[in-house]
Amino acid sequence: MAKETEKNNKGKKTTTKSSTPKKNTSTKKTSTVKSNKSNTTKKNINVEVKKEKVEVIPEKKEVIEEIKTPVAKNEIKNGKDGIVSYKDNTPFIISLCIIVILLAALIYSMCSKRVPKLKDGNEVVATIKGKDITANDLFESLKETNGASSLLNIVDKYIADKEVKIKDADKDYADEVVEYYKEYAEYYNVDLITFVANYLGLPNIETEDQFRDFVLEDYKKTLVVKNYLIDKASEDDLKKYYEDNYSDKLTVKHILIEVDPDNEDTDAADKEAYDKAKELIDELKDTDKDDLDEKFEELVKDNSDDTQTYNNGGLMEDLTKSTIQESFWNAAYELKDGEFTEEPVKTTYGYHIILKVSSKAADKYEDVLDDVKSGYADNLLSNDSTLMTLTWDEIRNKYKLSIKDDNIKKAYENQIKAVKDSKENTEEETEE
Repeated sequence: MAKETEKNNKGKKTTTKSSTPKKNTSTKKTSTVKSNKSNTTKKNINVEVKKEKVEVIPEKKEVIEEIKTPVAKNEIKNGKDGIVSYKDNTPFIISLCIIVILLAALIYSMCSKRVPKLKDGNEVVATIKGKDITANDLFESLKETNGASSLLNIVDKYIADKEVKIKDADKDYADEVVEYYKEYAEYYNVDLITFVANYLGLPNIETEDQFRDFVLEDYKKTLVVKNYLIDKASEDDLKKYYEDNYSDKLTVKHILIEVDPDNEDTDAADKEAYDKAKELIDELKDTDKDDLDEKFEELVKDNSDDTQTYNNGGLMEDLTKSTIQESFWNAAYELKDGEFTEEPVKTTYGYHIILKVSSKAADKYEDVLDDVKSGYADNLLSNDSTLMTLTWDEIRNKYKLSIKDDNIKKAYENQIKAVKDSKENTEEETEE
């Protein structure tokens, strides 16, 4: 994302990152805190696969009209054999029955949808002058354009339904996602369904409930992949992820002296920033211990180029190893509470003077194991755009998927091959 540099009202520079517009979204990130790819969210939404709308045809229900004709005493007479009989109302009854049947047929035709009863694929689903279009014609056309993805939707849904049972917390999550996209829709001055169609590429979603169901189905599929990756992970894999991402939490104050980006003489600009940071450290060394905190905040307000923190005394709370640059972390970690760095600490943002406020011990591995597993899988997926597709291929093979249609089979194999080739090319470029 493009960085935009602007001046605040104190003349200090602030670096903000432009992002997708969102209602009431204008937060800045502290310049020293690095973007954390491994920082995981509880759940992921993958909207790559577009689901076709499935229309459920209500089962036909026959309406039986019971016709009762009032019988008056004067309409009854005794026959020769003494058997009670009705006066001859047959024409009236037949006419009434016909009217009721016609009305029922009309109502049914208005309320139901005409769907051909497919037996051998030769049923006509549409006609045009000079040609009948059969179910087979339609199927072949759909198969060529969207056959593989439609088949995989059915297969993957079956697998997800077997392996994942939706809980109340998952339903709450789906509600949160819907509300999240409602805010986006409101920002763009459109309703949710229009936003889902135009911005998420889901034109067949017609109601909020359908979108919620889609989110749940997509989340279930993501869980299938995450669980598969977790099952494949070794204890060493999980512990390494824990060690890289679960560390002590440090609270510090800092002063950032930025290297002037407009100075064409980079060496001179670097030395100028270093010398200024060194001068501030000398001022701190000459300060009584009891006055150190107050003096530090004074120097922050007058000198720090980190506009995220300079109005708050340079305070940064609960930093972890994975959220801060290594040189900054190492320097801060070595300090005792109340100590400051006696040499400027260099990062990509410039030079820092760091005052350690406090630290919290990391959570124990056993206590956060579930979060570690989930985070481990999320981290793998976020760092490899091909992993979701290739993992699903493995899962389908585990379920013994066998595609009988040659065209769909070829399309699927080509899709997987393309993803594998993309992964290999990326790995080769990384090695170079």
